[in-house]
Amino acid sequence: MKLRNILIAGLAAASLASCDDYLDVETPSAFDYNYAYGSMADAQMALNGLYAKLNSVSTSITGGNLILNSDLDFNSYSGEASGTNNIRRFDCTAESSTANSFWQVCYNAIEHCNIFIDQMSKSDFVADGNEEALQMLGEAKCLRAIFYFEMVWYFGDIPYTLEPSYVHEKEIFDVVDRHQILDDLIADLKDAAPTMQLAADITNGVEHASKEFAWAMIARMAMTNGGYTLMPDKANPKSYGKMERPANYTDYYKTAADYCDSVMTLSNHNLTKSYMDVFVDECNYIVNNSDDPIFEIPYTRETSGSIGYSHGYRFNSQNGSTNYAWGETNGGVGLHPLVRYLFDEEDVRRDYLVGMWNYTFDGKPTVEPNAYKVYNNKWSKLWSNSPLGNASTGNTGINYPYMRYTDVLLTYAEAINELENGTGGPNGQKAIDAFRQVRSRAFRTSENAAEKVDAYIAKAAAGKDSFLKAVLDERMFEFAGENLRWKDLVRNNLYAEKLVYAFLRIFGVAENNAYPSGYTESVSQYDGKNDEFWDQIPVTIGYKVAENPTKTQDAARTLTFPNNQLDVLEFYNLYENIVVPSGSEWQRASFYENWCKDGSFNGSVLYSFYGFIRGVDTNSSDVVVVNNGSTTALPEIRNASTLPVVRYLLPYPKSAIQDSGNAYVNYYGY
Repeated sequence: MKLRNILIAGLAAASLASCDDYLDVETPSAFDYNYAYGSMADAQMALNGLYAKLNSVSTSITGGNLILNSDLDFNSYSGEASGTNNIRRFDCTAESSTANSFWQVCYNAIEHCNIFIDQMSKSDFVADGNEEALQMLGEAKCLRAIFYFEMVWYFGDIPYTLEPSYVHEKEIFDVVDRHQILDDLIADLKDAAPTMQLAADITNGVEHASKEFAWAMIARMAMTNGGYTLMPDKANPKSYGKMERPANYTDYYKTAADYCDSVMTLSNHNLTKSYMDVFVDECNYIVNNSDDPIFEIPYTRETSGSIGYSHGYRFNSQNGSTNYAWGETNGGVGLHPLVRYLFDEEDVRRDYLVGMWNYTFDGKPTVEPNAYKVYNNKWSKLWSNSPLGNASTGNTGINYPYMRYTDVLLTYAEAINELENGTGGPNGQKAIDAFRQVRSRAFRTSENAAEKVDAYIAKAAAGKDSFLKAVLDERMFEFAGENLRWKDLVRNNLYAEKLVYAFLRIFGVAENNAYPSGYTESVSQYDGKNDEFWDQIPVTIGYKVAENPTKTQDAARTLTFPNNQLDVLEFYNLYENIVVPSGSEWQRASFYENWCKDGSFNGSVLYSFYGFIRGVDTNSSDVVVVNNGSTTALPEIRNASTLPVVRYLLPYPKSAIQDSGNAYVNYYGY
């Protein structure tokens, strides 16, 4: 049963403190700093308030503005001028309203967690070993770990405290190294996890933090601490910094592997449901406590959440409503326009995830010619069997899976591969089996499953590098829209390399439409494609409106379109450049033709990765990368040793620097 009222019940508790400026916390005079919860009802209401805070933070990181561009998650930008708020393309300043808002809501949430943990720790319930109180204390520590974890990813070293502000004499907290922060949080959850319960044993299941979520979160933080990160050059604040990993990184990978193993061995999660059904269930408010989700951030229908409104096909409204009961969607969270060519054609995730059309207000599917992104159909209001109404927009109430069992399995495989120098060590077969569970689900309906799964894995497991590539590829296919791809690439020092080829795929297609591209050969080699691949990308597409697949006998199409009323589009040549028959039922639309027309590139081709790699101007085939604020020609060899760093970290907000009396200093060239 979906948790309906947790957020509403917590709104009063969520106002225990305000945080209009960074840690400038005003606590009501009626609130005793030495207070310890006198009833479990009081404590539960306060805990509900923490989950309400989590809603605000998660909306920031799932709604699109903070999902950084990559070869998977993507938003196009056509403007050449630099800006203050274009975070996704690595182009912002300390005046960024998005960064400032995220900073504020995170520290507000952290303060509330610190207050709750301080008060609950003083209570008689905890002193007496009350299981419910210890579970609640563990949940609060898990939520605090989420807030700090996301802050570390976006800002690096940050102001930090695990105590409520009222116990401090100073108002400004010191900036602490990100590794120390994650070390503390890992230790905190290691301490909390033994007294927590498995999701199967708590009332709210995966809608509350559980023992296995604490284990999984330890693993996620440990992998982050053991991976590469962008560190500042404090002697030169104008430098974008350099990518580094700690000397003892394998210690962190060992921790990650051990805690993933605990989840795999001691919890009851599995991948029984199909890939599509995991997310369609979320769109229908069905909570699966023993399948893929380990922790879902709970939203309340008609009250909170944008999942399924910002995702999925865009459904346009007219005068504020549509002719169908699902209402408007904006489809703002998109995917790289060419990512579908990286999937295996028999992978069920491809055609489910990739949305190639939108809907008019009266439900007519409409092709999007020359689209610079495609829709991410993982979630959609259109998948719901109980629509919100034809005038509805957001507040979908669809849960967000912050942690999935799939992530644990693939994290285990990645960690063991690094620790044992491939999969030939004592835990190698277990790593392969973990990987196989994920891969197998994607090819359950394939007639060539043995080739696509067993043979594929055997080839990948032949070497450490090939297995890592296979694991990271699988994570790309698996986690579209879940804000993990760029983090996976940063952790493995592959972000710069992958961004170059994500850019060149778009640029190469655009250039190839006007005249032979100078980049197609290198991209083909990088993607493992032959040169003919570029010739197979259609310039002109054939399409037609088709009856809803659930009304036909075509089971394959039914698997990828979980709506039983709307018509769809069928494509004649989506994956091959063949001529659409003239005079047939197929209509024609240009695909990619206007990316480069009459020798002039569209701005969206040139500037969607502006702060790292971009075209010189609309009439040139020159490409440059950004290095410490200056541009240089794209090198012929494109890997971590030859490319500049990606400045993915955000600047401290200007308001936070001012509030600190300039104690906080921005590095990375900000």
